[in-house]
Amino acid sequence: MRTHRIFAGNPMGWVLTGVILALFAQASISYGADLLLAWPLEGATSPSGSNGPLQPYEVRKGQIALAQEILRTPAGVAEREAGIVGSQRDTDAVLIGLFADVRYELLIDSVKHHADGTMIISGKLKDHKIGTVVITIGPDGFLMTVQDMNRSRLYRVKGDSRQGSGTVTEIDMKKMPPTIR
Repeated sequence: MRTHRIFAGNPMGWVLTGVILALFAQASISYGADLLLAWPLEGATSPSGSNGPLQPYEVRKGQIALAQEILRTPAGVAEREAGIVGSQRDTDAVLIGLFADVRYELLIDSVKHHADGTMIISGKLKDHKIGTVVITIGPDGFLMTVQDMNRSRLYRVKGDSRQGSGTVTEIDMKKMPPTIR
């Protein structure tokens, strides 16, 4: 069968092509992770920052949404050490999208639930020798720190747990001033 006969005057050829492309797109979007943990909100990236000018070490700011499924509080002590969404595997992997061009796959090392309703997720970035992620989610707010040493970038996210949205700041670690602790 020749390809020009499949597409010429035959809408089913186009439908078949669309279905195949959709399947490939779904496979590439999933990237092997079970859950999309955070994603950028469209049109919410600002190179100048929404709260005034950026610091010299800040590259850009944007808005992200956090998956509501992880914001639920465990019912009892038995769930406190459970993985995100009750996975039964040894390692959980989730996707984190911080900007349209910045996505990471997070390999979760631990998830801790505390009696006060706080949850702490820690892990490392897949395919990075040194890349760490720490997410702290409380009843009122959340903080996320993503450190990508391959690109010398630090991403700080803070937001409202009740709304599931927050602000992400991309920081160039080479331009950060030294800190005294």
